[in-house]
Amino acid sequence: MSRIKHLAIAALVLTGIGAPAAAAPALERVIMRLNFVPGVEHSFLYLGKEKGWYAEAGIDLEVLPGQGSTVAVKNVGNGEEQFAIADTASVARGWEVGVPLVYTAMLLKDTPAAIYSLKSKGIESIGDLCGKRVGVNIKSTTAEQYRAMLRLANLKNCKIDEVPISSGGTKEVLSGAVDAAVNFVYTDALQVKTSSGQVNTILAKDYFKLFGLGIITNKKLIEKNPELVDRFMKVTMKSLRYALGRKDEAMATFLKISPSANVAYEGAKFDMFRQLLLTDDPTGNSVGKQTKPGWDATLKTLYDLGIVKSVLDSEGRFIPLKN
Repeated sequence: MSRIKHLAIAALVLTGIGAPAAAAPALERVIMRLNFVPGVEHSFLYLGKEKGWYAEAGIDLEVLPGQGSTVAVKNVGNGEEQFAIADTASVARGWEVGVPLVYTAMLLKDTPAAIYSLKSKGIESIGDLCGKRVGVNIKSTTAEQYRAMLRLANLKNCKIDEVPISSGGTKEVLSGAVDAAVNFVYTDALQVKTSSGQVNTILAKDYFKLFGLGIITNKKLIEKNPELVDRFMKVTMKSLRYALGRKDEAMATFLKISPSANVAYEGAKFDMFRQLLLTDDPTGNSVGKQTKPGWDATLKTLYDLGIVKSVLDSEGRFIPLKN
């Protein structure tokens, strides 16, 4: 081989030209379990993934549909999935039996539970339920909140016919099978309003203070890989704040995931969920944040409502957001 060819090969090696490209670092697979089926309120997760923000943070995000907060608590608690959206009542029940869960962000600072009915039923206050049929899903923690509302209202000589239902009650309310039902104000109550035009709601938050819905992870994951938890939460909150100010973009991204969704309902749900997120701070600066006083009050309320059997200590139950 000529001296010129030797020099050319050496130059290629030194500059890296002609050498195999270095493999890109592998992304860490992370599962986020939703609290229920995908809705526009979850669009921030899909937006963050679509824009490549999770990938830029070294995360390969998979978003799985939910089957209620009980399933989320179970799967994150046993380490099968890394994160989930879940309600505080279900999580507190898990804490009571030793499930190692930690809240990394609180989305809804107030419970979204509500008793709802068609406006034509004339149920404007809790006393108007007397003599009526109310659909109650006994598997949902909204059932305990509904019964606590009744206790706090201290109704006298009031007979209510509770009808067991297996979901949120939309079908039963619209068909007249029940006069009212219990579920979240931004889901079934809003769906009935979208379908019928008018709905009455009696809000649980008017009776007691209780954190509603947030993002959970496993305490062991925080101990083992705190840097992953930090990266995930930074991107997630960035995506959430971005989505809040861009309804059209959030809707478009969500409809790619659920093209057959009811656009009118999901659009109204975006507006209501945004309002619930910003309930204590219209600027959005405190979205996701949680405090010890807030948790102490929530845990006491859960005990007072009978959802948990003892007053739990808030220490170690949540971590503050870093951004």
